[in-house]
Amino acid sequence: MSNERTERLVNLVLCLLSSRRYQTATKIARTVPGYEHDPEDKRAHEAFQRKFERDKAELRRIGVPLQSGTDAYFDTEPGYRIARGDFELPQIEFTDAEAAAVAAAAKLWQQPELQTGTAQALRKLRAAGIDVDSHAASMPVKALPGTEAALSPLLEAIASRRAVTFDYLGARDATARRRRLQPWGCAAWRGRWYAAGYDLGRDAQRVFRLSRIVGEVRLTGPEDAYAIPEDVDVLAFASQAEAPQLPSRARVLARPRRAWGVRRRADQIGPRRSEGDEVRFTYTDTPRTASWLASFGADVVVLEPPELVKETVACLQNLAEEDPK
Repeated sequence: MSNERTERLVNLVLCLLSSRRYQTATKIARTVPGYEHDPEDKRAHEAFQRKFERDKAELRRIGVPLQSGTDAYFDTEPGYRIARGDFELPQIEFTDAEAAAVAAAAKLWQQPELQTGTAQALRKLRAAGIDVDSHAASMPVKALPGTEAALSPLLEAIASRRAVTFDYLGARDATARRRRLQPWGCAAWRGRWYAAGYDLGRDAQRVFRLSRIVGEVRLTGPEDAYAIPEDVDVLAFASQAEAPQLPSRARVLARPRRAWGVRRRADQIGPRRSEGDEVRFTYTDTPRTASWLASFGADVVVLEPPELVKETVACLQNLAEEDPK
């Protein structure tokens, strides 16, 4: 459908919703943009009638409850209207817990294509009288870099029951490996997103941290290719995915007069090299530390330990994939 016709249909719906009286074709031609014509011109008027008949048929086809009739005291010409009670959605009602869940979910969407849907959903909720912002204020939720790019196609795959393929850099992997997954669901646990499902290559249930996915997630195969187990608990899988991490020591190279945030965290600086200063500090959360170090770009080079080097490289690769340039 062309943009011109879509706009005309929207205007027609608004016109028919705006009054309880039946709107005649003559009035519609005068008030709805897209129907303008000279009624004295026979050919132009016939063209309008054909266009109007097609538009009425299209509205009825997509489920708009278009009524026809006459107002006995006003017009003898047949008219049209849309009853608000038949057209509008019923009142939306959420408990405080449900509204809080919606608010928390809204704060997770940071990718541009997801922001549009979130904004529309929030506008509808606020229009229904639900105070979403008050619940969101106490829920500081942020996804790690690269997570949203993997989350969007995974959610699409879960909805359509399609398998996905992606390159995954596991905790014990030296390089990323190709994985084939029938995803069951996604869940956030302590600021990290996870996907659980059936690993077709390993022939077993597996959980994947989205920040470890390198590159794109691609949907493969037909829709409805598998069924999701009824008793699956993705959040439980996510919470059990990794054991608590013991403190580790990081050794990084900071460029001269750069990366002041890293330097402030250091408990040891030196020796000094021509390419920068060695900086050491203690950390306990490898993914968050890697994401933080990656934010400094070329001003920081991670030297040790190997798992922090690998996580930082994965973060930088994800950022490079997201960069439109």
